[in-house]
Amino acid sequence: MPYASVQGTELYYEDHGRGEPVVLLHNGLGSTKSFTKQVPEFSKNFRVVTYDRRGYGHSAHMTSLKKGWLEDSVDELSSFLDEIKVDRAHLCGICVGGAIALLFAVKNPSRANDVTVAGTCCFGEAETSQKALKLYPTPDELPSDWLREIAEHHGETYGKDLYRVFYQAIREENGYPFKEYDLRPILPQVKSPVLIIYGDRDNLFDLKQAYAMHNHLRKARLRIIPSCGHLSNEEKPGDFNRETLDFFRRYID
Repeated sequence: MPYASVQGTELYYEDHGRGEPVVLLHNGLGSTKSFTKQVPEFSKNFRVVTYDRRGYGHSAHMTSLKKGWLEDSVDELSSFLDEIKVDRAHLCGICVGGAIALLFAVKNPSRANDVTVAGTCCFGEAETSQKALKLYPTPDELPSDWLREIAEHHGETYGKDLYRVFYQAIREENGYPFKEYDLRPILPQVKSPVLIIYGDRDNLFDLKQAYAMHNHLRKARLRIIPSCGHLSNEEKPGDFNRETLDFFRRYID
């Protein structure tokens, strides 16, 4: 399995196809496996890179999630691209992966060809953590289907440990999106075109988040996928792939 040495940490990654680079950024409890329905299609015309962020999948494990981890993830992405020698790419992030992509585009405008975000929160609210805690079961009450999915991404033993880290971060309001989290002030600084994809039945972030993001970006397209929940790339891959590939092709250098 290929690994890249990034900031003293070994990150697992996969590299498929040829052409302009597309970098796929997984969601909060996801991994490279989150994109099994995208990689075969995207790699027909693009070089597609996925990687497990530090603490996820096959990459180095973590025992806690502290405030500042989101900014650290942006720096990690920059160093990772340096390591695999990608100067500029189409970025596509799911949920928190989208937040990382947008923050990266602000900090590194010359390196983001365009940005696609799906199910990404625009701003936190006072009740954000409470809402998340209602949606996510406690670590000791994980249903069997949740356990299977977490084990598939992170392994049976570490998957349970990672979920405890994730759940504790939400309780401490360090988890995405924490109460102070707000992309609105920085969104006007994003120079790259942005595609926003949202499911109309997202039970984690409602559509006002998508509209707020669209209203604060200079160059943005908003696509609402009907009868779709939070993870549109997994739930409605046909719609997701079509919208995203069409967007990529508009901005090929």
